[in-house]
Amino acid sequence: MSLLVVLILLVVMSILGVAVMRSSSMQERMAANLRDRSLATQAAEAALAAAQNYLNTTTKWRTTVPDATTCTNEGVCPTFTKKTAATWIAGPQVGGANGVPLTTTDYWIEYLGENQTAMETGGVIPSSETVTLGPLFRITARSQSVGRAAVTLQTDVIYRFQRL
Repeated sequence: MSLLVVLILLVVMSILGVAVMRSSSMQERMAANLRDRSLATQAAEAALAAAQNYLNTTTKWRTTVPDATTCTNEGVCPTFTKKTAATWIAGPQVGGANGVPLTTTDYWIEYLGENQTAMETGGVIPSSETVTLGPLFRITARSQSVGRAAVTLQTDVIYRFQRL
């Protein structure tokens, strides 16, 4: 009789052990996916920063309205350019050392106009401030690596400076 009780307890303990192992395995995979997504997001943010830096250092975009040629050559596209028609510019490569996978990034910039008084968010810019408003751009950046998470981020950038 005691042998039967011990065998039943052994089966119950084995089932519990398998359940705990499966749970631990699932949590490990979730943590790895979270890390992967976080690294991809950081890489896409690096591409956004590179695009903003490009706009900050290239003063011709203060006065030049992009056209199809600049879209092809420089990745700065006119308003209403389809994502498939845009030329993606290579951004910084992120990772590749200390166990962090190498992730490639790229971006493209869309010109949205200038002197916007009503933003997409519904906010209104006071008319006293529209004198120093510059062009408005939308930056789309993405990071991708084979077998890893892919992240796409967008931001709108409006410049406030005296017109050249």
